[in-house]
This record gives sequence, C-alpha cells and structure tokens, in this order.
Amino acid sequence: MTKSHLKRIVAPKTWILLRKQNKFITRPSPGAHSMKFSIPLSFLLKEIGLASTTAEAKKILNTKTVLIDGRRVKNIKFPVGLMDTVNIKDVNGFFRIVLDIKGRLKILGIKENEVSTKLSRVNNKTVIKKSKLQLNLFDGKNILADDKEIKTGDSLVLELPSQKIKSVLKFEKNAFVLLIGGRHIGQLGFIDDFKESFVKIRSEKNNFNTQKRFVFVVGKDKEVVQLK
Repeated sequence: MTKSHLKRIVAPKTWILLRKQNKFITRPSPGAHSMKFSIPLSFLLKEIGLASTTAEAKKILNTKTVLIDGRRVKNIKFPVGLMDTVNIKDVNGFFRIVLDIKGRLKILGIKENEVSTKLSRVNNKTVIKKSKLQLNLFDGKNILADDKEIKTGDSLVLELPSQKIKSVLKFEKNAFVLLIGGRHIGQLGFIDDFKESFVKIRSEKNNFNTQKRFVFVVGKDKEVVQLK
C-alpha cells in the first residue's frame, strides 16, 4: 500500500526543502503530473504562509475556495504541477508553478489577469473519429483541436478553466524556450537549430545542445506568461 507521506531525503531534487527542517512530507496523490514536476497542495499552502500544519491546510481547503487551473480542489495531496496556476480567492492569492534557475519548482506570485492563462506542451497527438485531432498535453490532459497544423513539441496558450486554445507557440527556429530537463534545466533561451531529437539552444550565457524532450516553448521573442 502506498504511504501517505514521503521522507525528505528521497523527495525529488526539484523540490525546495530546507535541510533537516522536516523528516516527512506529504506525498502527492498520483495524478497528471509526475512527482518530479509537482508538489502536494498542502506543501504549497505552507510555503506561501497560509498554513503551518497539515491540519490547518485541510481547514483552509474546506473553508476557502482554492482553484487549480480554474477548478476547485479540496484534496491536500493534490499534485500541483509545472505551469499550473493557483487562485486562492478569499485572500486574493495568485500563483504559478515554475522552475528557478537551479531547476527547482518555485511558487511564483503572479498578477490576477495571468491566473486564467496557462501554457502546456503537446507531447503527442492522435486522429480520432470524424478526423478530430486529440492532443495529449504535458500536464496529462487531452483536448480536441481543429487545427491540423499543431505538431508535437508545440505549446498551447490555454484559457482557464475552459481549456480553450487561445494561440499556438510553434516549435521552430528562434522560438523562446524553457529547459525542463538535462544539465541546463531551468534555463531560458532560443532554438538556434534542431534535427530529429536534438536541439541547439542559444542563451545569454552560452550555446549548448540538448534533447527535444527537454525543450518547452514558452514564447516567441519572450515568454508569454510570467516565469520569473
């Protein structure tokens, strides 16, 4: 049986945890995001200062309206993942989960008008009945689209909570990207060139090669949502 807690020492390296502060941490429930790219909702509430204990986190979720990607959540173990938005209505708190320059998950405070916009990468696509295109997204969601030009590796700018596609960010030369894996995780840069599964990235610091699966398009000339 899966335990409800996780030892700090075996927690993902993407989590920001103070050394020796806590021995155990709430284990996120299985969900759309992998454990590497998500944190439990109770941990988030503690990190932003709304709760100091798990009991307080439970009370907040039962008495206040906490929206993840525009939908209310009451489960303290709910996995809040990379690019997810959080809206705590009763205290006017607006946040997005991003990566810092060290490749760790960061809870970023954002403006109210940004909480209804989300980026998600197209990991795969399939054609289903009536020639509809089903897009399998980075956050585990599947949505239907009419635009047959959307390709694997492109990113979608989504309206929340409807998941309506507002625009498409193409995986192409000069696209602005975030690295979500490899030695350069957390860095931002531009696609200089690509061939098959390898991509050449140029950034302010240096140029380097990486794998396509580590590249997340976040804009054209710059990011379309706040990431730092």
